[in-house]
Amino acid sequence: MAIVALREPNGHGGTAAAGHTSTLSSTAAPTPSKSKTPTTSSAPATTSAQSGARVKDVPLIVLNNTTTTGLARQAAQRFESGGWTVTHYDNYQNNIMSTCAYYDPAEPGAKAAAEALQAQYPTIKRVEPKFAELPSGPVVVVLTPDYSAG
Repeated sequence: MAIVALREPNGHGGTAAAGHTSTLSSTAAPTPSKSKTPTTSSAPATTSAQSGARVKDVPLIVLNNTTTTGLARQAAQRFESGGWTVTHYDNYQNNIMSTCAYYDPAEPGAKAAAEALQAQYPTIKRVEPKFAELPSGPVVVVLTPDYSAG
């Protein structure tokens, strides 16, 4: 196992520099269908020791921090196809160094869900605790130019 030091301005993992304002535009994700079909995902359907819920039951918010139009929607659809629930996707502007699944440490199962999402989608480079400028939710995925749907 290797330990990598990451840039953390203002003590927040990958947040904006002082005085920078993050912006979030409003785009709701399509309402997930009520029917659940079995998936053939390579990620395990593990449970959270804290809540007893399946990690994939933890809802996601997906934010596009790139200039690629529609990337959050595309990623949301990809995650939903993999068995996840996306409650919202949006555009976002902040100084985030790499694609990251930010989890709310106060939400039971959020860290385990973020780690399981990263295991299923290795293009998510990091898993970190959330910082104040992110919208509320157990797991917020911020896509940066290093994100790929492949």
